[in-house]
Amino acid sequence: MARGLSSAVKTELATGNIEPVMLVELGFGTPVYLTNASFDIVSNVSGSSRTYLANGHLRGITNISETNQPTKNSLSLSLSGVDQTYVSIVLNENVINDDVFIYRGFLDSNMAIIANPFLLFYGTIDQFKITDTTQTASVVLTITSHWANFSKTSGRTTTDNSQKRFFTSDKGMEFSALTVRDIKWGRV
Repeated sequence: MARGLSSAVKTELATGNIEPVMLVELGFGTPVYLTNASFDIVSNVSGSSRTYLANGHLRGITNISETNQPTKNSLSLSLSGVDQTYVSIVLNENVINDDVFIYRGFLDSNMAIIANPFLLFYGTIDQFKITDTTQTASVVLTITSHWANFSKTSGRTTTDNSQKRFFTSDKGMEFSALTVRDIKWGRV
């Protein structure tokens, strides 16, 4: 993906004295802003000033891969589950399909964020996993790119009306609304 870096970022990159940071926006019911920097960062991303917290809860992000094809890319984002904040959020809210934005920013020699961090990855939460041991706890979010639903065929449901739309005389789904259990297709 081609990115237009600001002139301030290009100038600082040329010095060779840069400190990259990640800025993560989790679109939960109440959005959460995290950074992997050692201090809180206030940055203007998408036109509004946000404070990204350096509370140590952002534990890691797997490698972000890019291709020149519209393919389903995904990554894992690991959060600390020790204080139960994120465990509570994923268990009590419907976080599947919540937006996640990951920005790459750079700190200059004065440890100030250089204007205009760029969007590194955008996707939605596909699934989550909570791991808990006697030593530590974590919440791992699987984030899938916006291409995840690209090849999905929309519009077909297992209802009588949907079936008759394509096959007018077929009565195979006539009582599907009354069936509570799963229908077994093919051989069992």
